Amino acid sequence: MYKFNSPGARFSNRVLLTHARAGLPQQLDSRPRAAADQPATIYLYDEIGLWGITAKDFTQTLAAIGPGPVNLHINSPGGDVMDGLAIFAALQAHDGAVNVVIDGLAASAASFIALAGNTISMAPNAFLMIHNVFCVVLGNKADMTETAAVLTKIDGQLVSLYADKTGQKPEAITQMMDAETWFTAQEAKDAGFIDTILEASQNKVQPALKNGVYEHQPTSPANTLSVPDIAARRRMVRLAEAES
Repeated sequence: MYKFNSPGARFSNRVLLTHARAGLPQQLDSRPRAAADQPATIYLYDEIGLWGITAKDFTQTLAAIGPGPVNLHINSPGGDVMDGLAIFAALQAHDGAVNVVIDGLAASAASFIALAGNTISMAPNAFLMIHNVFCVVLGNKADMTETAAVLTKIDGQLVSLYADKTGQKPEAITQMMDAETWFTAQEAKDAGFIDTILEASQNKVQPALKNGVYEHQPTSPANTLSVPDIAARRRMVRLAEAES
């Protein structure tokens, strides 16, 4: 049995998933939508996958926002490559412009999620990292050989994503992934991964309700729910139902 994982989990920066909002988990599906001409804001500030933000978590949030422009802020070490690809696809299918801002780190799976943006910006002191996927596998030599072949296919898909965005040749992208390449904002721009580098004043977070959408409220933790909080409360509800 094996699980594909695009690494980066050596970093742990669990913060809030998306719009921080007051209320109980049952209210997740009733989040306010952005006005048609005003962007909603989503914060992807965690690992990708089971130990952080799953594709299910993210797509539910995106669906609850409804159509219209979205500002997606990223600070993530990456994680599960399949969840990352599902998030990428959901952003590409979203009915509205997606403007990506890399606030701190877009590594591994988070780096190709960023490519779903119609525009991709980066804070001047942020980083972007690309590399090959890896996994943990138990089995005999046939299992190892089969897994290596699948990993090669996955790497090939990611090479195509990066090459399409940057305009670079697949061979050049492959070399960057083999070397686990870290880019500063200027290097990422020069390589074609992002479009612009933000001025410091352009990337300020407004800790308040804006345009009908709850944004990050770091000074009011009692009014927020992180993904781990929500998962724990869901487990408590299931246990209560089982006991009743």
